[in-house]
Amino acid sequence: MFETPHRAVSTHRCPNAVRSTVPPSDLADLPKAELHVHLEGAIRPATMEEFLTRSALPVSRAFSDLNSFIDLYGRVWATMTRPGDYARIVREYCEDAVRVGIRYAEVHITTAARPFPCLLEAVETASKQRDIVLRFIVDIPRTFPIEVGFAFLEGSKGVPDVVGIGLGGSEQGYPPEPFEPLFAEARYRGLHSMPHAGEDAGPESIRGAINALKAERIMHGVRAVDDPTLLSELAARGIPLAVCPTSNVLLGVAPSLEEHPLRRLWEAGIIVSINTDDPGFFDCDLTGEYTIAGRLLDLDRDGYGRLALNSVESSFAPESLKQELRIAIADWVRRAQ
Repeated sequence: MFETPHRAVSTHRCPNAVRSTVPPSDLADLPKAELHVHLEGAIRPATMEEFLTRSALPVSRAFSDLNSFIDLYGRVWATMTRPGDYARIVREYCEDAVRVGIRYAEVHITTAARPFPCLLEAVETASKQRDIVLRFIVDIPRTFPIEVGFAFLEGSKGVPDVVGIGLGGSEQGYPPEPFEPLFAEARYRGLHSMPHAGEDAGPESIRGAINALKAERIMHGVRAVDDPTLLSELAARGIPLAVCPTSNVLLGVAPSLEEHPLRRLWEAGIIVSINTDDPGFFDCDLTGEYTIAGRLLDLDRDGYGRLALNSVESSFAPESLKQELRIAIADWVRRAQ
């Protein structure tokens, strides 16, 4: 039986101990991309504690579902107000990512009115990293008015390392369709569409993301299993899902790891990548998530290679980097043969 993680950031341990035919140290060497991770959610727990302490804000770090997590996330986000905060989070994420084999990442960042240009600070810091390439997704909270979304979009204008636009937050009562004009403008500017959908809402949210927002990749999308026709459509059209198993369990999207729909998505022929979502809050890393996926999907070394390759092919990395990673993944697969 899998251990269901506790739903509290201060006590949760990512269930990395599930059995796998490939040891975690070897999985950490597997070159891979991470496509669903929030920069503010990737803050190290010690850094989070430091920011909360200096803010002198009383914040309970417990959460029980998506809405209580979003509330906590917003409170922690509100502490990131000083020049250098985003640079530090980027540096620390890169250090942690390289240790688990992440060579390329597309990172969500929630820009807003700040006393400093946090997006530019993050981009400048990322550009100095040598062992990993970062690109950014401007993440729009769906609870905000669309005018705020346009302001977010305008703030990213001319920043070359911004590759996409996202839509986050609880889907309940906030369908994707009202954001169609915003995403149309973003696509006109050359950004890729990568909204969250099918997390705490059903297949209709995924369909809305595809039809109204022209989604090129769906963040989560696990509720697609509720609609066999949608499953077939996702597979036929090659629309990838960026899945986060531990996040789904902690936030009540899946009742347990054993009951997570990852296997049904995989067997339906959908392109899935494995990701951490908010590793600083969920106390997990990508090696652990790959270990979980390996157990759920009965993966051997070839299977892990396919999973890593999915992350590369689902990304918007330059073709030259994609080819480099394809070769590196193939070398990893052959290493033990």
